[in-house]
Amino acid sequence: MTLRIKNWDHYQSYKDRKPPWIRLHRSLIDNPDFQKMSADSRALLPMLWLLACEDKDPVSGLVRMSHEDIAWRLRIDIGIIKKSIEE
Repeated sequence: MTLRIKNWDHYQSYKDRKPPWIRLHRSLIDNPDFQKMSADSRALLPMLWLLACEDKDPVSGLVRMSHEDIAWRLRIDIGIIKKSIEE
């Protein structure tokens, strides 16, 4: 399974560094799309950004992992992962 992070270039900083960095911008606090998400989904999203940084092409915005692998890496219940990604 492959997930593509929406607006990845907006959340990524220092693309040329190892390891890559992500940007957690304060504008998220007033972003209606982000605030409408469940608490589980809001917590998962920055973790998915961190996983996307690990891709062989860190500017791709891709998370090339199964739901099971994501759940294991983040130590989050698989049901929460599936529900939050669907959301």
